[in-house]
Amino acid sequence: MKKYLLIPFLIILTSMVQAQPMQIGWQDLQGKVEPYQDPFAALTDDQLFNLSVYGRITEMKTLYPLYEITDAMLKEAEEAKAQLIKENINIEYMFEQRDIIMKKRQKAALITNDLLANREIQMSGYMLALEFDNGTVSEFLLVPTIGACSHKPVPPANQLIFVKAATPVHAGSPYMPIKITGTLRVTPEVKDLYLVDGKKQVRMAYSLEDAIVEQFIATH
Repeated sequence: MKKYLLIPFLIILTSMVQAQPMQIGWQDLQGKVEPYQDPFAALTDDQLFNLSVYGRITEMKTLYPLYEITDAMLKEAEEAKAQLIKENINIEYMFEQRDIIMKKRQKAALITNDLLANREIQMSGYMLALEFDNGTVSEFLLVPTIGACSHKPVPPANQLIFVKAATPVHAGSPYMPIKITGTLRVTPEVKDLYLVDGKKQVRMAYSLEDAIVEQFIATH
C-alpha cells in the first residue's frame, strides 16, 4: 500500500519542482562566444590612456585637417607615443587590432542564450521606465546597473530586457530595484528611449510580457 501511495506523491512533487521559475542572473543571458585574444586586456590603465591620447590626436590630424591642432596637443601626443615605445607597445599593431576587437565585441553583445527562450524565469535588476501614467509604469527596460542607458553607456543588447508588466507598477524612484517573473522571449529589436537630454535608440535582445513585478532591496 505504501508503495502505491508513494508514486502519486512523487508525480505531484515533480510537477511542483517543474513549475518553479528558473532563477537566472545577467551572465546567463550572454550566449556562447568563440574565444578570442584581446591584446588590450594586457595593457595597464596608463598604457590605455597614452594609446587613446596618441590615437585621438593622430586621427584628428588625418580626418579633420582644418581643425586647429595646438602645440600643446602635439606635445602631449608625442610624449604618449614615446612612453608607449619605451614600454615596448607596438602602436601600429594595437591600432590594427582595435577595429577587429571592436567588431568581435559588438558581435558578442548580440549573441543570446537560446536555451532560455520561452522558459519561465525569475531575475532581479533595475527598472528604467519607458512611459509613466499617473506615477505607474506598464512598460520598462530591465537593466543590470543603476544609471544604465541614461547616465551610463547603454549595456549590450543581450543585457537588456523589454518588460510589459501584468499590472501597472508604482515607480517609487528612478532605477527602482525589482524582481521579475515570467516567460522570457528572444526578440531582438530597437526602441526609442526618451531622456531629459534627448532621444536615444536602444537595442535589446530579450522581452518578457505579462511579467510579475516585485520590488526588492538591492544588496549592492
